[in-house]
Amino acid sequence: MLNLETLTEKPEYIAQIIAVIITFIAMLTDMLKGKIYNWLTFPMILTGWILNLIFFGLSGFAYSFAATLIGIALYFVPAALGIVGMGDVKLMAAIGSLCGTNFVVSVFLYTSALGIPHALIVQIINYRRNAFSMLITSFSTKSFLDKSIQKENLCLNQKNKKVRFLLGVDIFLATVIAIFYCFELSF
Repeated sequence: MLNLETLTEKPEYIAQIIAVIITFIAMLTDMLKGKIYNWLTFPMILTGWILNLIFFGLSGFAYSFAATLIGIALYFVPAALGIVGMGDVKLMAAIGSLCGTNFVVSVFLYTSALGIPHALIVQIINYRRNAFSMLITSFSTKSFLDKSIQKENLCLNQKNKKVRFLLGVDIFLATVIAIFYCFELSF
């Protein structure tokens, strides 16, 4: 049971609770506006650094800073290709800053496990029987490099009522899962 005594003995629970709250807010803004805002992510990165400095000293700050960079690195290439948005990258940085390396890598793995079927379901809903042929053609002709998910979501908002793929949903669910099942990495 989570109580005040547990929170003072295990300060990482405070960071995890904050991570769930910010990923929930990010999910809502992603669903409503199609964006994860800087006003949410940047203060949370700073909050993670400060909390880790307070709870664990300079080594905690250094660990938090390194986990922030790992959070960025996990989604930087997909963001550069237009597969995910930069808001998703900054949200992962915030999760890393708050909760550390093991947690952010766990969130990344769970997000991937949830996001791939989520993207396929959205593709099937939007394009029905043509979904798989469009997907295969996109990758075989490399046209996916010209057509990003962000551009597709923008067009879907403006032109019609098709379902959008929003990774913020998967990141929130992955954060909740990671609280209960966090991978332990050893280097």
